[in-house]
Amino acid sequence: MPSSIEHTREDTVQFFQQYVRANNPWLKGKSVIDLSAGTGYIAHLFEGIGSVVTLYDLFPQNNQYAKATCQVIDLTKSFPIKDSVAELVILSETIDHLPDTHFTFQEIARILKIGGTLLLTTPNPSSLRSRLSYLLTESEHYSIPAINEYNAYVQWPGNDNRYFNRAFTSGVLRLRTLAALQGLRLVETHPSSQTSTSRWLLWLYPLIYFFSWRNLRKQIKADPAHAADYKDIFKLNTSLRTLLSRHFIAEFRKV
Repeated sequence: MPSSIEHTREDTVQFFQQYVRANNPWLKGKSVIDLSAGTGYIAHLFEGIGSVVTLYDLFPQNNQYAKATCQVIDLTKSFPIKDSVAELVILSETIDHLPDTHFTFQEIARILKIGGTLLLTTPNPSSLRSRLSYLLTESEHYSIPAINEYNAYVQWPGNDNRYFNRAFTSGVLRLRTLAALQGLRLVETHPSSQTSTSRWLLWLYPLIYFFSWRNLRKQIKADPAHAADYKDIFKLNTSLRTLLSRHFIAEFRKV
């Protein structure tokens, strides 16, 4: 692995390396679309095992690793991709830059085949560290100033295109819900490195568990037909993986 991969994080790179190794036989010949290819490093991992990879990015000239030509895409507009063509879609380190998450999931669901997979990664906004940061400074990290009008909408060097700088961060439960509205069911979250601050804040866990459990009881009482879904939400909200992980790495399935 190169020492530094722009546009992504070490946790993300390690996840995709492991995912490709673990799913090598299944991925061979599968149609894979990377919607935010960046340098193309993640896409080239899939190319290396025989996936049929199509790359897109707002800045396609940044592709350094993938053999396929990267095509330009603006994820705030309708994707220039046909319906039901992908068996796997990658959206890495991008969802928090997009102003309409519901629209993004809608377009991803449109281009995925039934049973297809979405792999989504983003810095974990639901970790205990992130929750503390929002409480203290309304920022993603207490040592970094909150997004403001001078850095929220930025221009890529040497390019006229602009993008939002993580101005639309959504918590894990909200991402799950917006995806579910488009028939994208969260089937698995994957581990990433933990933060020391989140581990220190684990003393709050009994309170999180209690209030989540109380809400679960209310939801099941009011709507028993969907008890299984409410239990899934409860498990996600009280999961130590959700509360401690530096990254939210999720696998969705189109149903």
